[in-house]
Order: sequence, then C-alpha cells, then structure tokens
Amino acid sequence: MSLTEYIILFVLAASTGAGVPGPGDGAVIAAGTLAGEGRLNVWVVFVTAMAGWLVGSAAGYEVGRRGGRRLLERPGWLAKKRLKLLAKGDHVFGRHNFVATVTMPAYVSGIFRVRFPVFMLGALVAGVFWMGLYVLVSYFLGAEIAERIGSAGAKAVIGVGIVVAAGLGIKAGLSRWRATHQSRESELV
Repeated sequence: MSLTEYIILFVLAASTGAGVPGPGDGAVIAAGTLAGEGRLNVWVVFVTAMAGWLVGSAAGYEVGRRGGRRLLERPGWLAKKRLKLLAKGDHVFGRHNFVATVTMPAYVSGIFRVRFPVFMLGALVAGVFWMGLYVLVSYFLGAEIAERIGSAGAKAVIGVGIVVAAGLGIKAGLSRWRATHQSRESELV
C-alpha cells in the first residue's frame, strides 16, 4: 500500500470516528483483509486506523460542542421532542458520561459537554475495540471469507439489499398503520 492509500484509510477511519456514516468501516475491514493476505502490515493498518479514529473523534466532539446543542435548542419543527431528548441526554451523560462516551457518536459527547479528557479516554477505548475488532477479524478471516464468497458476492449484496429494503418498507408501513390507528382511537375518545 502506498502512502496515499494509507492517507485515504486515515481519512475514512477519521470519518467513522467523527460519527459520519460512510465507507470508513469497510475501508478498515478491507485493509485488514489485505494484511491477512500479506499485502499490508497489520500493525501499520491498525495504527493508521486508530490515529484516524482518534482525530475524527476529536473533530466530531468539537462540532457537537460548538454547534450541536444550539442547533437542537432552536425553535421550529419537532422542538418539543428535541428539548425532551436533550433533557434525557443531560440526565444520562450527567450520571454515566464515560459509558455514554464509549457507546455514542463523538458529536453527541460534544453536545452534552463531556470533559475532553474523559471523552478522549472513551474514544480511545471505543477505537481500540472497534478498529481492533475490524482489523483482527478481517486479518484472520477476511481472505477465507472473500474466497468462499467469490462470484456470489455481488448476488449476496443484492440479496441483502432487497431484504433490508423489504424490512424498512414493512417497518414504515407498520409505523404508518400505528399512527393512523392511534389517531382514530383518539378521535373516538
């Protein structure tokens, strides 16, 4: 892997650390698989992913700290629900800020003003777990899984996509049915 590819891995891992959905997890898994095939050094992959995770986590924390709470406190659409969620978050982060930091996206810790050293310790713990899990599992199992999937990989991805789309459609339909059912019940009362 060239320096440019490691920089791309760093940036994608940083996006994952910041809490931005995207290809960061997949890039780390792919790099771990390449390390398992002997094309990359597993430790360089892990250190690069961890560094990206921590930098991204710090950036996400700052975004949440500087503007996240103001955005959620603004009047407008769903303001009551947002304020209620902020109150719940204040309660949870007030009592369990380290655990919440480990389990929530980085910007959420910024919104709830977790002290930065506590946040970074939580980010380190979460990063060692997730980046370690991705790199090590793909290092030991990635090549074998890729070999077994072979040409069926595209078909499997399409199949999973169809199942996920069907599940989301069913969930949306049920939610709509419940909302309609509840509004009818409230009209009868």
